Amino acid sequence: MELDANKIITGNSEYKDHLGNVHNIEDDIEQAEADIAKMKNDCNVNFRWSEFELARAKKIAAQLGMPYQTYIKSTLKQAMDEFEKKSM
Repeated sequence: MELDANKIITGNSEYKDHLGNVHNIEDDIEQAEADIAKMKNDCNVNFRWSEFELARAKKIAAQLGMPYQTYIKSTLKQAMDEFEKKSM
């Protein structure tokens, strides 16, 4: 979002958005950082897979020059992102 200099209220800490609502920049930054921290919380996922599928994943990951865990994670995330786009 671009800030219009005419919409600044007090110094650099508050501004009005396009709807006229007043926001505090420090509060917005704090909330954004909290939201990002929530998204970055890692958890472990375990699932059973055949040796054949695991070998395939390891082979493809090696060809791409990345760890197989990273390959599986990125492939799954990409599939979920594509599914969500189609569902909208």
